[in-house]
Amino acid sequence: MNIPAPLIKLLAVLPETPPTAVTVTLLNLVRKQLWPEEDFAWWEGRQVRMAVSDLNWGITLSYQNGRFVCGDTPADVTLTASLADYWLIARRQEDPDTLFFQRRLSITGDTELGLTLKNLMDATDFSPLFARLPSSVRMRLNV
Repeated sequence: MNIPAPLIKLLAVLPETPPTAVTVTLLNLVRKQLWPEEDFAWWEGRQVRMAVSDLNWGITLSYQNGRFVCGDTPADVTLTASLADYWLIARRQEDPDTLFFQRRLSITGDTELGLTLKNLMDATDFSPLFARLPSSVRMRLNV
């Protein structure tokens, strides 16, 4: 996956709060569709950082009172992968276990929380959400 240079430049100077806020908003909107049976009690009040290794950047999320929220304390666990590898996981073209054993996805901190999150990533099918995007967007995203 080629990351457009303007995106790299933007992420290099953009504070993490705006993209994190967008991410938690989107997750709250699609939570019931993606994970109808998941109560996320295992994530309650815990901080998860998704670090993007090739951008030296990331977001920190938490789950409190039934909603995803922006993280506000140091992470309990950090998952680190390249943007391309996260994208492969989201499109189900690569599973997190394979990336983990190839050392392309790393988990530091609370390993149990990280493995639970890795398993959730592996079980999540984003294709119903991708299908709702306009065809021109799907073509550009290759989904």
